[in-house]
Amino acid sequence: MRITRRRMDFLQKIKQLYEATKLPVHYVRVAELLGVSKWSAYEMLKTLEKEGLLVRQYEVNQGEKFPGRAMVLFALTRLAEAVLSGSTLEEKVPLREWRQVRQRLLSLCAGLKKNNLRELIEQLFEELPGLERPLIFSAYMITLLIAQLQTLSAKSLGLVKNVVLGAAKAETGLAMFAGAAMGSMLKTAAQLPPLSQIVCHLDRFQDNLADLNQSEQALLMDFLEEALEKAT
Repeated sequence: MRITRRRMDFLQKIKQLYEATKLPVHYVRVAELLGVSKWSAYEMLKTLEKEGLLVRQYEVNQGEKFPGRAMVLFALTRLAEAVLSGSTLEEKVPLREWRQVRQRLLSLCAGLKKNNLRELIEQLFEELPGLERPLIFSAYMITLLIAQLQTLSAKSLGLVKNVVLGAAKAETGLAMFAGAAMGSMLKTAAQLPPLSQIVCHLDRFQDNLADLNQSEQALLMDFLEEALEKAT
């Protein structure tokens, strides 16, 4: 990933603000500290959000002027933390392709409770062998496992989610997710597809984790967290 000096300035300032307050930041505060207009700051933060470097959050404004109005705040993602630490995203996957895949899979996760799970799982399972890029394959595998967990119970998915969100490192969280998902599925014989077939692809998923660099692991962990939020 190519990060311009201007974008790096914004990321560094947001990191400084977060470290001082432990809270997501408002674009107006960023604009003040960088000496730019609030609209320029907002557009830049939206751009960084599209590139997976920031995540948007909302907070109710308790001020007197507009009581109850939601404020748009931004926080760094794991990918941004990796970039700021000096780890770069190698061009193994064009970011435009990644954003398209990510959007599609997150949409599938959001609709898991309404769609036919059997058909969706079978579709994902059929697509897996043709996915060559480790990052893309891993995202599909995560979606498949989340869909499979939906066939068990909401409790199973919730337990897996709690385990994953407590991980400090992306690689650890991803490995814990795969292990927790398989542990939950071992408790039932109702597998779509059979557990033996899932294990075959899970081996490749685990191998991929070792091949992904820090920034790619961060992208995947951010995807996993959002996918779990949408599915529960």
